[in-house]
Amino acid sequence: MAAKIVACGLSFELPDGRELFRNLDLSLGGGVAALVGPNGAGKSCLARVLAGELAPLAGVVHRQVPVRLLPQRHAPEPITVAQFLGADRDWAPVRAQLMRDIDLRGACTALSGGQWMRVRLAQALGDHFLILDEPTNDLDREGRQAVDTFLRHHEGGALVISHDRELLRSCREFLELSNRGLQSFSGGWSAYAEAKERERARLSAALELAKRERDTAMVRQVEQQERQQKRSSRGAASAARGGMPAILAGARARRAQVARGKLDAQALERLHAAVTATHEALHDLKVEPLMYARLSGRELPAGKLVAEARGFNVRFRDWLYAKDLNFTWHGSVRVALQGANGSGKTTLVRALLGDTFRTRGELRRGAISAVYVDQRCSMLDDTRSLLDNILGVAPGTVTQLRTALASFLFSEDKVFQKVGDLSGGERLRAALARGFLGSQEPQLLVLDEPTNNLDFENVAFLENLLRRFRGALVVISHDEPFLANCEVSQELVVGRS
Repeated sequence: MAAKIVACGLSFELPDGRELFRNLDLSLGGGVAALVGPNGAGKSCLARVLAGELAPLAGVVHRQVPVRLLPQRHAPEPITVAQFLGADRDWAPVRAQLMRDIDLRGACTALSGGQWMRVRLAQALGDHFLILDEPTNDLDREGRQAVDTFLRHHEGGALVISHDRELLRSCREFLELSNRGLQSFSGGWSAYAEAKERERARLSAALELAKRERDTAMVRQVEQQERQQKRSSRGAASAARGGMPAILAGARARRAQVARGKLDAQALERLHAAVTATHEALHDLKVEPLMYARLSGRELPAGKLVAEARGFNVRFRDWLYAKDLNFTWHGSVRVALQGANGSGKTTLVRALLGDTFRTRGELRRGAISAVYVDQRCSMLDDTRSLLDNILGVAPGTVTQLRTALASFLFSEDKVFQKVGDLSGGERLRAALARGFLGSQEPQLLVLDEPTNNLDFENVAFLENLLRRFRGALVVISHDEPFLANCEVSQELVVGRS
């Protein structure tokens, strides 16, 4: 299969001088390849370099065909959907599936996150090479299936940046970007996952062997030192009985001891180095370092009101919900909001948290402290540094806040980086940090599609954090395994009229 993008010797660093990758070589053909790796490793920057939107520090990219990049985040434009799509639209079945129930006359700014993603995909799906950065973010089940169907039939070539394991099953080649460079794996998702597991098992075994050899050498060194001390004592006793002069005997013993000590120290140093190198290689296999922040929150009494709706509905041009909403949530309830893209899930959350709409019926929230992390993490100011975002809401000194941010994996100069330059997964961590380091410990946590940009291991870690969260939880997600692992106890399905 002829190469459509060939890159040689690519290097790139951020304006602050931080190097993201160095001397990368890659070749992409007409199939579907996946680009995976830890948040912040530089996947999105590499995608922009390949598409020609960023210039590399070194290296060159040869594009044999036009390359189109669909980025993670793109603000909706203040035009109609039809204007955004343009007049020349090929309504192939996949596009029609993506555009189902979306009004072409409606404004792009009025679309939900999932609807806007579907419109962007429909506008981008041409015959040229596509680079899709987290294309299934915010999409409902139908939208995800449409993207999967498109990729299985697309002949123009595509590179997909994603943490969606279902979508990754459509990819035949995997490129893993990490601090070790770019590694290529062929054979699809199963082959990639198996290769990573074999590598992890090999390194785990090597680490245990290196530790045993080091520990054995340390024990042997102690035994040798004890034997040497005994020999020195016997030599001193012999010299005292008129044998070898004490000065000569002592000098020989000291020279032998120094020589053995140097050899022992060199051997131990080599063994320590082997343990360290193997441990670092094993650590690098993690898709992303794990947060160790504690998000416990405040437990609610069983009878404490969280939220209540009676005959509630929202009106835009028409009433939003097919049926008026009626529900009551008390105590540390765990609720999953379900429904297709555009069904009004985010609107309900915004109304619950105080945004005003034209409504009927009643919706009220109990007197409880809440943290809301929306799809775009809009609580963050992209123009300011992470530390400045936290200083505005959290008590404590700069030193105390930097220590607290380290538990969210923001350490050293990372706290001074502009939020707008953070990756998607880093933005979620930053939003959680801002919410939980505030002056009030939350009793209610509301999350809108929180797993969109998290790597595989940190999805599991977030699940564990949420299981231990003691307050009330309301989560919007199309990730069914994630909801099950968060132990949601109720489900509210909303449908659009």
